Amino acid sequence: MSPESAARNFKDLDTDGDGFLTRYDYMALAQRRLEQTGVGTDTPKGEAVVDAFLNAWDTHVRALDTDRDGRISEHEYIRSFETLILTGALDEVLTPISRATFDVADHDGDGRITAEEFNAVWSRPGTDLAAAFSRADTDGDGLISFEEYARARHGLLTGEA
Repeated sequence: MSPESAARNFKDLDTDGDGFLTRYDYMALAQRRLEQTGVGTDTPKGEAVVDAFLNAWDTHVRALDTDRDGRISEHEYIRSFETLILTGALDEVLTPISRATFDVADHDGDGRITAEEFNAVWSRPGTDLAAAFSRADTDGDGLISFEEYARARHGLLTGEA
């Protein structure tokens, strides 16, 4: 993972732009995903999204908050993010987030998401969503399976996308 990818990820996660990641930022990300898909926090799918993001926060703060002040600075994040990848901790938090966000996007529950459903949960500013969908749709069937979605999310975070 490049430092540029880590810095971009940090900016995506820092929802309030204060230069630190906190539990608030992860909760705000969960809320944003739910608003984008029209799913309430009081539904099983909504609860799964919130739980997945808060689990990610718990894992990240333990692994990345090196000065133990209860928040993660950009420096801490960039310096330590590769450790999350190498230890498998990234996949431990990313898989539940991917599953939960995929499930809220998959409105008809058929196990595949359309380009429109994809656009509701893929939210990196400046991303060409049509191109991102096309890259994620590795089998070219015009739909994205969970496996394709999970690979795309992992690649986005690690700079492989």
